[in-house]
Amino acid sequence: MTPIGHISVSHIFGKSMRNISLPSIIIGGLLPDIDFAFIFFDWFNQYHHVITHNLLFISFAALVGAVVASGKLKKRIGISLLLGSLLHLAIDSFLDNNPSNGIGVALLWPFYGELFSPFNLLTPSGIENGWSEPMKMIRPMLFVMLYELPFYAISVFVLLRENRLGITSE
Repeated sequence: MTPIGHISVSHIFGKSMRNISLPSIIIGGLLPDIDFAFIFFDWFNQYHHVITHNLLFISFAALVGAVVASGKLKKRIGISLLLGSLLHLAIDSFLDNNPSNGIGVALLWPFYGELFSPFNLLTPSGIENGWSEPMKMIRPMLFVMLYELPFYAISVFVLLRENRLGITSE
């Protein structure tokens, strides 16, 4: 899923729950893709969906977020970061079209390295080099965005509805 898709899903989920920090759930929804900072390194494709796409990483990141947060917000921010990251892992485990680094996410890494994908809704793209050639990955990502359109629409609808009704967040 693209970053816009992860933001949309996190936004919808965050708006549907009480006691969730909307900014934190959105940050959590993007957090596992922090490894894209290394996209131009030769080893990136081998480790994407592994090092930052697992329960250990997202639990640690949520704990750090909670510790850094102030006062009464600690628990709320930690839970929101964890939920957003869990959504990210769930989505990437069944909407993955990049076979070059395996289909799914390494949920239990570093203890167990197999990729987890209970089912995959996308047909693998056939791009063998994956993210080692980022410009070639854009075309298959456009197809992925078709799956994301309903999430974009719902997220925009929620925003517009709130603005029309004068509802404020947090």
